[in-house]
Amino acid sequence: MNILIIRFSALGDLVTLEPTFRAFRYFYPLAQIDFLTSGIGKGLYEDSDYFDNFIVKKSLISKIAQIRKKHYDIIFNLQCNRPSHIVTLLAKKDKLIDKSYTILQKFFNLKPDEYDIEKMLIKSGIKQNEFDKYKNIKNFSKIKMPYIENKNIKNLLKKNFEDKKLIAIATGTSKRWLSKKWGKENFSNLIELLKEKYGIILIGSSLELEDAKYITNIHNNILNMVNKTSLTELKSLLSYMDLFIGNDSGPTHIAASLGVSTVTIFGSTSTIHCPKLIFKDKPHFCIKPSQKIECHPCYKSKCPTKHECMQDIKPKMIYNVIEKYFKEKNELT
Repeated sequence: MNILIIRFSALGDLVTLEPTFRAFRYFYPLAQIDFLTSGIGKGLYEDSDYFDNFIVKKSLISKIAQIRKKHYDIIFNLQCNRPSHIVTLLAKKDKLIDKSYTILQKFFNLKPDEYDIEKMLIKSGIKQNEFDKYKNIKNFSKIKMPYIENKNIKNLLKKNFEDKKLIAIATGTSKRWLSKKWGKENFSNLIELLKEKYGIILIGSSLELEDAKYITNIHNNILNMVNKTSLTELKSLLSYMDLFIGNDSGPTHIAASLGVSTVTIFGSTSTIHCPKLIFKDKPHFCIKPSQKIECHPCYKSKCPTKHECMQDIKPKMIYNVIEKYFKEKNELT
C-alpha cells in the first residue's frame, strides 16, 4: 500500500501533528508512506520511523511530476491550501482525505468539516472498534517527539557546565512574526541574572545570528549553538535541558514535546497558545504583559506603535518565575 501525507509548515504545527503521524504508522505499519513537506518537516521527522520517503517541496511542478510516478492508495492532505489541492488533484490516487478544506470548499469559501485523527483514520478504512482499542494505549494523543541521543552534544554540555542546571534560550521568531520578539537586550539582561547559577545555551537558526553576536559580545560564559545544529541535533540538545525560555514560536513547542518545562513570552499573541494546553505532564509558564497594556493581544505581525507589550515584561519578572520553579522542583526531589 502507498500512502502520501501532505503538510508543509509551520514548525509549531508540524510538532503538534506528531500524534497524527504516529497513528498513521501504527494503523498502516507495512505501507510505504511518503511525506510531502518542507525542509523543516523533514528535519523534524527524518530520525523517526513514521515515513519511508521525504519529498521536500521546493519547486511544486517538479514535485508533482515526481508524485505522479506513483499510484497512491490514500492521500492525507493535512495542509489544505491551494498548492496542496493542486497536488492532490493531479496525483494518481484511490482515496483522498482532506483534514479541513476540500478544493471546492476552498474555491467557494465554504465552511469545512474539520477532521481529527480518529475521523481521518475511520474515513480511510480503519474500523471504529480498532481505533477504540488504540485509544486505550497510554498517552496515544500526547505529543512525543522522537529523537536520537547525541553523546557528542551531551559531552559538550558536561564540559562547559559540569553539573549546573541547563537552560536553553531561543531569542527569535519567524520573519513573519517580529511582534513576538522580546528583544536581544531583554534576553541579555535576563542572562546576566542567570549565568552564574545556571548553564545557558543559546539556540536558533541563521535568523538569530545577530542576536547571538550581540549577546555573546556581552556574556562570554555561555554556550552559543545558534545555527550550529540540524533539527535532529537540536532535538537531542533540548532533551538534556532542565528548562527552555523563548518567545511564542516553534522551538518552544519542540522543547515541550521533548518533556522539557518551558517559559514562553507572549506579546502580540494570547497565552491560549501556551504549550501547557498541549503538554500537560510538565510545568509550563506563560509570561504576558499586565492588564494596563490594552492592545494585548493584537495578533499583528508587526507592532504599529512602540512594542509596549514586550516593554512591559521585565527580565526580573522572568527570573523570579525561574527561581521559584527550580526551588519547588528541588523541594520535591
